[in-house]
Amino acid sequence: MLQETIWIIDQAKLKPVLIQAMAEGKAAIHDGVAYWAEGSGGSGIIQHLPFKESAAKSVEEALKMAQATTVIAAAVSTGIILAAIVVQTKYLAKKLDKIQAAVDVIAQDVRSQHIVFYMGKISEYVGLVEAARTLLQDRSLASEIRELAIPLLTSMAAKRNEILSFIDNILAMAKSSKDVSPTHLTSITNFAQLMLDMMPAGIHIEYLLCARIGKLRLAEHILLDGAGRFNDGLQVFRRFMNGLHQEMIRGGAGARSEVYRSLEANARQLFQSEHGKILLSLPAGRAAS
Repeated sequence: MLQETIWIIDQAKLKPVLIQAMAEGKAAIHDGVAYWAEGSGGSGIIQHLPFKESAAKSVEEALKMAQATTVIAAAVSTGIILAAIVVQTKYLAKKLDKIQAAVDVIAQDVRSQHIVFYMGKISEYVGLVEAARTLLQDRSLASEIRELAIPLLTSMAAKRNEILSFIDNILAMAKSSKDVSPTHLTSITNFAQLMLDMMPAGIHIEYLLCARIGKLRLAEHILLDGAGRFNDGLQVFRRFMNGLHQEMIRGGAGARSEVYRSLEANARQLFQSEHGKILLSLPAGRAAS
C-alpha cells in the first residue's frame, strides 16, 4: 500500500568517508546507495544512505528541507528524496489518475477511434511504470527481481518512445485539422500536458530499476537518453502552445483562444518544472574521472 509519509536523508548518519568522497567528487549515488566513482581510486559501496521520517507535508516542503542542510547533504538529498517520494508515496499515482481521466474524456469522442487505439498503448506504459514501481518498493528483493526487470526495462523504453511519437503526431493533427473541435483540442492538449508532466518520473523509475539490478552505467545511459528524448517532446509541446499563442495574438484563433487561456497556466508550470529537471539529472557526485 502506498504511504503518505515522506522520508528524507538523515544527514547526521552520513559516514565521514562519504562526506569527504562527495566533497572530492569521488562518490556516485544510485538508487539510494553511495558507490566509489570511476577514477576515484576506490571501488564498491561506501554507504547505503540512511533515511528518517520527515515532518514535511508536501514534496516542495521536503525538498526545501533538504536544500536547507549543508551543501554536501543537500547535494546528496535532493534527487534521492524526490526519487523516494516518486516510488513510495502517492505522488505518481495521483498523476496517473489525472492521465486516466483525460484518456476517458478523449475516448468518449466517437470521432476519435484512432485515438482510442493509441490510448491502449498509453495505458500499457502506465501499467509498465506501475509494475516497475512495485519491483522497487522492497530493496531486499533486489536479487530476485533481475529476471523480471530486464524485459520490463526494454518494454518501458519502447512504450515511452512510442508515446512521445504519438504526442508529436496528435499535436500536429490538432494544429492542422479543421475537424478538431475546441472541446476536443482541449482534451488532446490537456492529455499531452499530463503525459509530459508524468514522464520524468517514469524515466527516473527506469533508471532506478536498472541501478537496482546492478547495471549502473546502463542506468546512467537510460537517464541521459530518456532526458534528451523527453526534452525533444517538451519542445514539440512548447512550439504547439507558442503557435496557439501567436494565432491568438494575430486574431485568427477564434474559439481556440479560450482553449489556450484554459491551458496556459498548467503548460507554463510544466515548462518551468523543477521536479522534472531534478528527476532527469544525473546523480550527485557521479563524475570523478
